[in-house]
Amino acid sequence: MTIAKIYQNFFLRNIIINTLVYLVILACVYDEISLDGHDWFYITSKVAVGYFPCIIWITFFNIFIIKPFLFRKKLKIFFVLLVLYWTGFYFFMNWFFPNVGLGNLKTLQIVSLIINGTFFYFIHIMISKKITQTNKDIMNFKSELSFLKQQLNPHFLLNAMNNLYGESLSEPDKLPDRILNLSDLLRYQIEATKKDFVFVNEETDFIKKYIDYYTFRNERLVFTQNCEGSFENFEIPPLFFLPLVENAVKFSAETQQPFIHLDLKLQCRNLTFTLKNNHLVTGSKLSGTGIGIENLKRRLEVYGLKHDLSCKKEKDTFTVKLSIWNLPTVV
Repeated sequence: MTIAKIYQNFFLRNIIINTLVYLVILACVYDEISLDGHDWFYITSKVAVGYFPCIIWITFFNIFIIKPFLFRKKLKIFFVLLVLYWTGFYFFMNWFFPNVGLGNLKTLQIVSLIINGTFFYFIHIMISKKITQTNKDIMNFKSELSFLKQQLNPHFLLNAMNNLYGESLSEPDKLPDRILNLSDLLRYQIEATKKDFVFVNEETDFIKKYIDYYTFRNERLVFTQNCEGSFENFEIPPLFFLPLVENAVKFSAETQQPFIHLDLKLQCRNLTFTLKNNHLVTGSKLSGTGIGIENLKRRLEVYGLKHDLSCKKEKDTFTVKLSIWNLPTVV
């Protein structure tokens, strides 16, 4: 059970807080009681007798005065009730303590307990609101992340189906192999989007298969890659590289000598993914939807990963660089 869940449990929270307050009081009044030479059982029982009515008064104050009047900004009524409460509590303690053999304890210490009780209640309200808001944010982020993941399959499938349609007209004999390769890619996508994280080497294997899939259509495409580091024990959110590779394949295909160079480095949990491809300087007939890149940017924000995504265009070359720090590791 996490700390947040323990705190949200009314019974456990009050046991823990009251135990801590009881121990603090016991430490404060120990010397006053122990001067009479009594044992530990006598001391703890006496403090418990004195502390129990304080719990009742504090609970009454928080539920029937603070919550209905102070929090609803009925300040005049609140301050009147506050004065009456303090007066009543003061005289009650002056009467109660001598009757239970605690007359030698200082009333001021018990008064300070009331202040602590009020303080605890305010802290509790703030923490509870924060926990509630955090839970809402987590649910919203999970819903949004699920939606963003679901966008990837249709976007990828749309591009693939357009390519298959073109090849069915120009090179129908290659179509069966292409469909088999596409099914492998879609299978990985479906399985990967069910997870929050996948191994980095699984992502790089998927990218290699994706590039191989498109070399059937464009045999002129030259793909080179340089991978440095050990990727087996590091994880990354699934399909982070796909939108970048999709754009590189699409725009380089318009050129006479298309090329894509991938550089992937992983060092001390810091990953750098650099992709470089050529493109037409003028006369391009392509217009990107922007769904893939915007999806990637939003997923980076939702996952809360420290990152930097930059793009650079130089003449006929386009370079995109994605850096992610502090990748999750598998123990």
